[in-house]
Order: sequence, then structure tokens, then C-alpha cells
Amino acid sequence: MKKLTAGPLTLDYSEGSLWNISYGSEEVIRRIYLVFQDINWTSRPFTIKNEEWQINEKSFTAKLQMQGTQDAKDFSVELFITGSESGEINYGFIGSSATPFLRNRLGLCLLHPVANLAGRSCELLRPDGSIEKSIFPKNISPDQPFLNLAGISHKLSSGKTARVKFEGEVFETEDHRNWSDASYKTYCTPISLPFPFQVETGSRIEQSIKFSLHGGLDESSESDQVIGNLISVSNKPIPLPEVGLGLNSIAEHLELSEYSEFEELGIQHLRLSLNVSSAKKSDVVKALDITMKLGIKLDISLTAENPDQVRDFLGTLGELNQEINQFFLFSSKDKTTPAEFINAAREVSSNNYEIAGGTDLYFTELNRDQQCAEFGDQVNFSINPQVHSFDDRTLIQNTTTQKTIALNASKIAAGKLINVGPITLRPRYNPNATQPDKDVSNTPLPSSVDARQRTWFAEGWTAMSLRSIAESSAVSKVTYFETLGWRGIKEFSTGSKDPINFPSAPGEKFPVWKLISALKSFTQILPTDSSTPETVDCLMLRSERSLKAILVNFSTIEQEVRFNGVELAPQKLKPESVTYLDIKGAEYV
Repeated sequence: MKKLTAGPLTLDYSEGSLWNISYGSEEVIRRIYLVFQDINWTSRPFTIKNEEWQINEKSFTAKLQMQGTQDAKDFSVELFITGSESGEINYGFIGSSATPFLRNRLGLCLLHPVANLAGRSCELLRPDGSIEKSIFPKNISPDQPFLNLAGISHKLSSGKTARVKFEGEVFETEDHRNWSDASYKTYCTPISLPFPFQVETGSRIEQSIKFSLHGGLDESSESDQVIGNLISVSNKPIPLPEVGLGLNSIAEHLELSEYSEFEELGIQHLRLSLNVSSAKKSDVVKALDITMKLGIKLDISLTAENPDQVRDFLGTLGELNQEINQFFLFSSKDKTTPAEFINAAREVSSNNYEIAGGTDLYFTELNRDQQCAEFGDQVNFSINPQVHSFDDRTLIQNTTTQKTIALNASKIAAGKLINVGPITLRPRYNPNATQPDKDVSNTPLPSSVDARQRTWFAEGWTAMSLRSIAESSAVSKVTYFETLGWRGIKEFSTGSKDPINFPSAPGEKFPVWKLISALKSFTQILPTDSSTPETVDCLMLRSERSLKAILVNFSTIEQEVRFNGVELAPQKLKPESVTYLDIKGAEYV
């Protein structure tokens, strides 16, 4: 990560992207980058072949040669980046391809951070030069809030105006919180235009983004003073949602012998995922054996093509219906649960369990089809933080958005209980793929598997995810990951499916196991606020007589953290670590 300065602005550079463009302590632009999304809407990386930099005290210039990958492997790019002493930043590219290829999106993107901007006014520059006043959405906008853009500007807390101009294409903005990203994304080409689009041999693509500051004060305010890592703890407890794990229906996941020591976990349910086309009654029997052994409940997530499949499968379960805690119904053809699925389940069910609908995809689908929340007894949606970006920093930032999503979902659910699951590090599959056979992974592992699953990072990310969702006070139940394997919290007794790229030992408990175990006997959290959430953050568990602080150091160096609202001495945290502190008989104010 390169640290850069452009006059009064500070920013970071990494792998072709500009990050965290800030004026004093105020983040103005989160990221500027070049993106290629193929016919399945999968983002494909660019390979950097050469970089030339000239970095001065308050300015910089860079020239990069880049090459596309996958379908765009013959697309060559020259990327130009400059930052001036006056506080102007230019980011642009010229590209052409030696062979034709199809793209859904190819061009520049800019992210505005939600934290400083939600509900604030802005001005939109149109391609004809006209200006229109608008507002960054406070509630999550289901559709594009800004269309037909040539620029966008907003005022900073200092009074200065941050101005962005786009050239080479018509841009528009979407609310990235729909997919749990903590940003508004402005991109091209408009989604209303036909796609995929063929990039012809030799055709020249040229785009640029220009960012500048205008007016206002010359210096950032004195409030920009650094206060270090401070965790503020509230004295108002909030109930923890019921926590559970996903249960895959593949035979190896249903072996009872694999579930030794799972009793020590702080979970209250398993959610068995079944597709009616391949589901068997014996799968449910085995899953019930596991939950009986663990003394917890079994939920079933059922995906079907039509209502008749729902009726037939529930009918085959017979007396087993009485032992199921809850059913989740989803459609393999629709992104939200049709009313007919819910009605079919009610026709054949002799149990009084509640039936959840909604979506097992992103909150986006629930937000765009809010009527679907009316059909079931409860509402569901899933979360993963890597729909658009894959770096650690983005994943950390995205945990905060989960609270906002839950609060927006609560408005849609109109009093019904909300379930969130599965919650995973990677997308389980690509619901937008038009040619799934060509939707290959960008890494040596399957696209649904993240090598970080077996590291401290998944442990720390999950702690912050749970904290964010719990603080909404809107969610009754969360279901994380799977029980076993490289999408789970413990390796199979037979070992890894890919010992080279996922080198876990047979039966290895991944670090996130420790987190899930730590939840046992805790029923509440105390809300916390970190002065440096991308560096150090905290989940504070509460029981009747004690607190447990789960402290995450996301940085690569040792950090010291202080506390406000709880009697706890400053703590030194090891780099890239999760620390557990038992505070028995703690007094907090």
C-alpha cells in the first residue's frame, strides 16, 4: 500500500486502485478503480505488467500497463494517475483489444463512503451541463438513485466542496448497501443499455475521473486530532439473536461421528439446506440425529421449482414434520419466495411451525420485491461481503452496513421476525450467471471458498458481523457458514479437499470455532463504538454477572486500545489477532 499526498489530500494506492481519499480526518472518496465484469457479472482482475511512479512531497504521477484476464485477456490498458499540490486528482485509462470479447461492464468506478454522506445533499452534473440538486439516500435505495451523470459534488464538514467529473461515458449511481458494501458506487455503462456488449478488435476505450476541492476553509479543522484506539461501551444491553450454523446435505456433512465437541459451541440451531430435486427423507433423519445429539433445533431451508414440489416433499416427511423447528422456502426460478410456495406448505403441514420466505439471496432482492415479505410468517435474506470486492479492508468496512440492512429489512417486514442466513465470506453461487459453466473462479479454490475461512480474519470478521446485526435489535436469528469443511468452522476428519490451496489438518478447528464457542451462556451484547474501526474493534458479550470482550486487531502491527464506559485497563493487541478478555463481576456505567 503506497501512502500518497496531493496538496491537502491524503490517499492510498494499491494494485491499480486509489483508496481512502481524505481531507484531514474526513474520508471524501473511498475508492477509484477500473473494473471488468464478464457475461456472468463476475468481476475479473487486471494484471499489472509495469508501473512507473514519480512521488513528491505533495504530488505524484503514475503510469501503469495492465492486461485483462479471462474473456478480456487480450485487452491492453494504459492507466494514468496524477495528484497535484492544488488537491486535484486525475485517474484515467486508454484501452484496446487484439480480439473481440463480450462484457457486461468495462470502465471506471468511484465509491463514495456512506458513513459521511447518507441523507446529505449533493449536486448532479448532467452531460448537457445542467445541474440538479439531490440527496444521497438515507434508506437503502432499491434502484439507482442517480442516473445520467457527468459529475457529482458535495460539501465537506470544512465547507469545501468535493467535485467529481466523469468523462468518456455516461455514468450512474447505485446504492451498494443492497449487497452489504458500505458505499454508493458510480459506474458506467448505464444498466438500462443492452448487455452483454461486444468490444470489437482495435476499438479504443478512453475514460477518466477528475476529483478536485473548491472553496471553504484552507485547512482541515482542529477536530482532526488523533485520539488513538478508543472503544466506547454503552450501558444499554441488547439481546443477541439466536445463532446457528448451516448444514450441507452432502453425505459427508451428515456423518454423526464428525460432530464430536460441537456441544461446546454457543449455537441453538442448524439449518439444513435441501434442494427438492435431490433431497431425500434420509437426509432429514440424519440431520435430526445430529441436532438431537447436540441438544439444539433443526431448521430446514427448502429450494423447489414449483409449489407441487413443496407439497410432495413435505408430504414424504410425514411424522418428521413434527420434529422440525422451522421451514424456509425458496424458489430455484424466482429471486424471492412466491406466495404459492407458502400456501402449499400450509396446506400439507400438520405442525404449527412458522414458515419463512423472502430470499436466500442478497437483501437487494427483498428490497426490490418488498411485497414478498407479506407471504410468509417470517422474512429471510442472506449476506456475504464479497459481491463486488475481495480485499480485507472492504470486508471490514462492510460489517457496519449489516446493521443498516437489518434496520431497513425491519421496515419491510412490518413486525414479522427477521432471519439472516446463510451469512458467508464468499457468495455461495452466482444468481446472475447467464452461462454458469463459464463462471470459473478467480482463485485456485472454488468461487464459494475463501482461504481466509481457516484464519483469524474469519474469526474477527464474524465477531464484527454479529455485533453489527445485534445492534440493530431487528434480527431474531442468524445462520453462519457451514458446520464442516472449507466453508465451515472445522475441517473434516478426512482432511482438506485441496491440501495445497487450503492446507488444513484433519479435524482442525478453525479460529472462528473459538468465537462461536465463546457465545455460550451469553444472551446479550453491549453496543460498542471504535474510534478506529478499520484498525481495532470490539464485540462485548454480556451475561448476568460478567462481560467478555472480544477485541480484533485488523492491522499488521501491535496496537494499544483504551476503553470508555467499562473498567478495563488499556490492552496491547498482537498484530492480526482476536483477543478474548473475561471481565467477571465487571462494573460498567
